[in-house]
Amino acid sequence: AASDLPDMFKVLGVVLALYVAYAAMTGEVIAKSGPGMRRVRRVESTRYFWTVMAIYAALALAMIVWF
Repeated sequence: AASDLPDMFKVLGVVLALYVAYAAMTGEVIAKSGPGMRRVRRVESTRYFWTVMAIYAALALAMIVWF
């Protein structure tokens, strides 16, 4: 019920943090881009890759700590 909602956010935050770690190791992340998704590769677009990684890491931290 409603009390399970905070636990769900923590689980989603951990899953997102694991994805961030995986993406950092592989050098490839999928980012929201307009109405669709975009695959961002570290070797092709370093700054955009790390910007997306920072946003995802901050979101994961927020989901784990504040929700």
